[in-house]
Amino acid sequence: MSTEVDAKREIYEAVRDIAEKRAVIEQAKGMLMVVYGTDADAAFDVLRWQSQHHNVKLRVVAEQVVADFSSAARQSPATGRRTYDALLASLHTRTEPAVLRDVVGEMADRIDG
Repeated sequence: MSTEVDAKREIYEAVRDIAEKRAVIEQAKGMLMVVYGTDADAAFDVLRWQSQHHNVKLRVVAEQVVADFSSAARQSPATGRRTYDALLASLHTRTEPAVLRDVVGEMADRIDG
């Protein structure tokens, strides 16, 4: 019985983790859709291109888009599209610490598990 409960708990945690990661991607897509007046597929293509072009996980790219665009909007509600263009073009320069955090986390998981 304990093994079945443990298996269900692992499945639940995995699904929750996937949903949390997907949520930030959906947020970033929504921001790109509003700023650039595009559809969901085109917004995802921008995220995917940034991820592949700069060799950064898609989730990390999405987290940075959300952080950068939110910060820009808070600083000036009338932020122009050029500001968002510049943030998107230089996004990769702000993702490296997050990438290192992911690598260190994965290494710790391997050691612990």
